[in-house]
Amino acid sequence: MEKETSPEVMESPSMMTYVIGAVLVVAVVAGAWYFRSKSPSTASMEPVAQQAPVATPTPGPITGLACDKQYYNQKVGFTQYYLSAEGGDLTTAKTVSCDFTVKVKDKVVASTSGESPLSDAPQRNGATFKCTTKAVELTPNIPTVVNVALKDDLGKTSTCAATFTFPQ
Repeated sequence: MEKETSPEVMESPSMMTYVIGAVLVVAVVAGAWYFRSKSPSTASMEPVAQQAPVATPTPGPITGLACDKQYYNQKVGFTQYYLSAEGGDLTTAKTVSCDFTVKVKDKVVASTSGESPLSDAPQRNGATFKCTTKAVELTPNIPTVVNVALKDDLGKTSTCAATFTFPQ
């Protein structure tokens, strides 16, 4: 006796394959949509215009004792900073002393000084100096005003100031 198989039973494995395939297609499409929505927005993917390097302007001719710039360097691993001032003076002077006064909210938190010989800078019609202090312990992440009083060996004086927020 032969057993007859109904057409419904034969289609069952095919039907199961189609159902599993449809579920997999839906899962892949849903996953792609989910991960696509997590990617950065198209606005941030637009090409960024590259800026050409900007040349640092050369300070002008030296007409007397003055600061050109102030900056600091952090002592690695510490909340100590080396304070510096650069500038120019007339060629008749030989040295410049720099007195640094550090203030937070108009309260003096540190004072230090440095001295520098003058180096000829004929392209600027004078001489240049660079005073750097020993490492100074300062509080990071607070706007700090650094005032510098300059005095050369001829008795000429000048001042400059800058505000820094020292990193931690």
